[in-house]
Amino acid sequence: MIELPYFKFFPNQWLTGTIAFQDFDVQGAFMKVCCFYWSKGCKVSDKELKAITGTYYNTLIDTNLIKVVNKKIKIKWLDEQLEERTKAHNKRVEAGRKGGKQCSSKAIALRKEKIKKDNTPYLSTKGLNEYLSTKK
Repeated sequence: MIELPYFKFFPNQWLTGTIAFQDFDVQGAFMKVCCFYWSKGCKVSDKELKAITGTYYNTLIDTNLIKVVNKKIKIKWLDEQLEERTKAHNKRVEAGRKGGKQCSSKAIALRKEKIKKDNTPYLSTKGLNEYLSTKK
């Protein structure tokens, strides 16, 4: 899948969720982590998390905003969005394959039809050139 350009952000959830009760610097650290996590396809180690959050690491873990499972971080709402996007992407890929096969067979049939028409005497340029030479 190509780069993930954006994730859904619901202001009401931000304003009323656990994050709303944190200091602004913790909120900023969480948003930075979310952006980093999303840009990495939701695959970030706890070591990377520590590197980008510095002193806010423990706060983000203690408030359950971020979970660590097998040394990888998990942000549930972003993981759900990635899964949703992956399913939609796979459906579009499959539909494209099916449509491409149909278009391909239609294109072959059209080419065969064009070849037939090109071989008909009244459509060839040879007959046109002969006709035009007699009109001079």
